[in-house]
Amino acid sequence: MFHYAQDQTITTPQVHDLVSAYATNGQFNYILVHYTDPRIIQNSDAADLAEAIAITLTNFFNNGYSSGQMNLIGFSLGAQIMARASRRVQEISSRRHVIGRLTGLDPIQLGWISGNRIGRLSSSDAQWVESIHTEGNQLGDTGANGHLSFFVNGGITQPFCTQTLPGNRAECSHIFALTVWAESVRATVPAFPSLSCPTWNEFTSGQCNNNPIAYMGRSNSATLLRGPFMLRTNMEPPWSRNVATP
Repeated sequence: MFHYAQDQTITTPQVHDLVSAYATNGQFNYILVHYTDPRIIQNSDAADLAEAIAITLTNFFNNGYSSGQMNLIGFSLGAQIMARASRRVQEISSRRHVIGRLTGLDPIQLGWISGNRIGRLSSSDAQWVESIHTEGNQLGDTGANGHLSFFVNGGITQPFCTQTLPGNRAECSHIFALTVWAESVRATVPAFPSLSCPTWNEFTSGQCNNNPIAYMGRSNSATLLRGPFMLRTNMEPPWSRNVATP
């Protein structure tokens, strides 16, 4: 199940690219949470939307579908909404149903009030929780949330986002999370090799070259690994590099 941000629509190129990637892959059933007017979903009613998703999913699981086979994916505010929905499925079902995998694509940075109302993505929200970070100056939450957190090109600003206006640069970096995930869905082999590493500086200086490797994206199965992982991408498609070292 995929949920995108409140300022995106099905016609946004990156959203359309991701949906097309799953359709092309052909191995998955998927559900897209879509609303015709993205302005109706703001931080103030995100919790209500999460509740509706959680109730729907719980009914779905009560009728025989395995919650452990579900991957909830959300981008930006959608990541925090999906995290809350996943959390609420556990509460509603008294933990009879626990989502198998929760993926936050550059989870949005929540203010104090919104954070209390919605709650931030965390490792307790599903059996396995991962976050992918691409923008950390204005929009994205840079916290290493979940069991694994991937910081793409450092996770602050993408090097190819060179727009003059800071807001445009931030949006370019933020939405890149959709692009790399879509590429991983299309990939026939594990993509985006990443090194376990506490900071970008340590990664770029080679201090983490001998550390464990995880592959960011759909095929990631490193469920026993924990903590932050760093990776570089190419400067143009295909974005995934063949090596994990800087």
